[in-house]
Amino acid sequence: MSSAATFFCDRCGAANRPEARFCRACGQALGGVDTTTNTIVGLGARSSTVSSSTQAPTPSTSSASSANSTFQLPTSSTTITGLLQPQHMLKQRYIILANVGKGGFGAVYKALDSQFGNRLVAVKEMSQNSLDENDRQSAADAFQHEAVLLAGLMHPNLPRIYEQFTDQGRSYLVMDFIEGEPLESRLSRLKGSTLPIDQSLDIAIQLCDVLEYLHSRNPPIIFRDLKPANVMLTPNGNAFLIDFGIARHFKPGKARDTTALGSSGYAAPEQYGRSQTTERADIYSLGATLHQLLTGYDPSETPFHFSSIHLPEHPALEGLADLTMQMVSVPVNERPESVAKVRAELQRIATLYTTGAALTSPPTISTRIPLMYRAPETLPPLPPKTPAMASSANTTGKAAKRTTQYQIVKQPNTVYICSGHSGRVTAVAWSPDGRWLASASYDKTVIIWDAASGDRVWTYKGHSARVNTLCWSPDSKYIASAGDDTTVQIWESANGHLTYTYTEHSAPVNAVAWSPDGDYIASGGNDKLALVWQAQDHEELYRYTEHKDHVYALAWSPDGKYLASAGRDKQVRFWNPFAELKKPHSFWQRLTSIFSTELEPSVLKVHNERVNALAWHPKEYLLASASSDSYACVWDVGISYTQHTKLLRTSGGNSAKNSVVWSPDGKHVAIASNDKTVQVWNVGKERCTFTYQGHQGYVSSVAWSPDGARLASAGVDRSVQVWQIV
Repeated sequence: MSSAATFFCDRCGAANRPEARFCRACGQALGGVDTTTNTIVGLGARSSTVSSSTQAPTPSTSSASSANSTFQLPTSSTTITGLLQPQHMLKQRYIILANVGKGGFGAVYKALDSQFGNRLVAVKEMSQNSLDENDRQSAADAFQHEAVLLAGLMHPNLPRIYEQFTDQGRSYLVMDFIEGEPLESRLSRLKGSTLPIDQSLDIAIQLCDVLEYLHSRNPPIIFRDLKPANVMLTPNGNAFLIDFGIARHFKPGKARDTTALGSSGYAAPEQYGRSQTTERADIYSLGATLHQLLTGYDPSETPFHFSSIHLPEHPALEGLADLTMQMVSVPVNERPESVAKVRAELQRIATLYTTGAALTSPPTISTRIPLMYRAPETLPPLPPKTPAMASSANTTGKAAKRTTQYQIVKQPNTVYICSGHSGRVTAVAWSPDGRWLASASYDKTVIIWDAASGDRVWTYKGHSARVNTLCWSPDSKYIASAGDDTTVQIWESANGHLTYTYTEHSAPVNAVAWSPDGDYIASGGNDKLALVWQAQDHEELYRYTEHKDHVYALAWSPDGKYLASAGRDKQVRFWNPFAELKKPHSFWQRLTSIFSTELEPSVLKVHNERVNALAWHPKEYLLASASSDSYACVWDVGISYTQHTKLLRTSGGNSAKNSVVWSPDGKHVAIASNDKTVQVWNVGKERCTFTYQGHQGYVSSVAWSPDGARLASAGVDRSVQVWQIV
């Protein structure tokens, strides 16, 4: 970045060299330019940030009379940042691994936190030694501002801050190390070409999520510097928003911002000092970034002027160009009123585009979300392909998905419908504290929803294949998710931070269950194994190998002593994973064990097809099971787990039963079925008391809220529906 001033055309806003007499874009004379320079102190090593205490670059629709700004980063040769060498120990804690970025008076290091399991962190360094007194104070204030602002935020698309300190004239900020590359670098490699549209939409939706979170703070936080250089992309597709040096809180009643800051081409006109920036300034920057993603044109070359967008002919993309241009409108009131509405529209477009569904009369951004939405249908589960079948499928070239659409209509007792997955939803679960819902999907993601409103909070994208199951830790702090990538991933529910990946399975994982005391996790899969391992140190406790086929269901007994497991071998097995630890070794122990009352594993043979789900009564020794034989059963297995008394066998019909759950009071069970319904049965009276019919495809999962007031169900139609019994 050159340190020379850059001048802007009064007519069109284009950036011009300081010696230019006429605008390179429109030919307007550039006379009467004030050559006073303004030096900006910034934190980002790659930032090109604009500051102006006078007039801004002027859009053609504005009546401002002058236009000049300076783009300048400190270039002092005396800066002493970036000198820490690999293996240097900082603050007797952080082991420097490499210098990963340096610019102006700042540097960023990759380091290990030796006091926290050698986790990777980023150490941001700022030196004040090369600055004069005024700039030193400005830099210190900006550095402190970023630290304080980030410390109060928690979102999966934001880096977490761990510590701030000063050492030998340098200030340091320790935060998450984000493995990846700036979006700016990704676009630079394309040399004017564009990313695939689905990737561009995904990035934009993730940025909407984090902006919506910032804007929902009290008071709202306006980022003010959204641009590709401040977006980090990880290898698994997550987008992180970085560099909060100029973010600010919105102050109601204030006429204008104290300081005009932003990046040329991405900053909204109001950021140049005319008025106080609002959430719509971030919408403008997001629109500028989205425009660049879709067209390949760098908006910094012609600020406030955006070329028309030409997209491939696809019904789902109708309205995307108009939405983008609306986001970069110069008049503030012509932009969408909230990021939430932008996200909803982008999500609708992305879902339809990635699934190949046709769209008629797409709603505009100002349209309220209707009670009816559409999601493309997918085929029911298929048996594993043989090599011959796979070869045949490759030569026929037939699509695996149908293009017919579901029309999901909100029922009178439906509280809300969550749409956001692009594949069938395989599992849904309430957090034990009742605040959140989590849903897993064939689209390789887990989405966290606000249980009160149904709004999407954020999306976990750590899996490389479809996610089959998930469960919450008893304290609601963690989620364990598992799927076809053969892993069980443990991550923080508040921010998606991955804490551990369990890799002991050799085939897709179908079931995962957290013990009631939170100490153990059980997982089962297509490798015919049910494994029990410690939740904290991940050490394997027990390996159960009695199943003859795939394991689809696992459930802990209410006392946490036994596990029930079931699957394709049609049998429900009860076993004690802790008994292995007590196995006798000496002759005397083996002799006395003959007279021991320790229970041997028990087998319950009640179904004629695979068992898809198991659920224990919240307090008693009652077990519910759901099977592809079209029946759901409830059994009193007794405290010894050897007495099997049938209490309920639902009427079969012809549809497989996929999921079963107890009500918190233990009086009812809810059963999800392939007949597109969820039935609620009174166990004591042995009759169905309610049937929910809001789904338009197989219902794969059902969950009861901890307070018993609502149920959540999900399935092939890609929706999560929350409803009440009436």
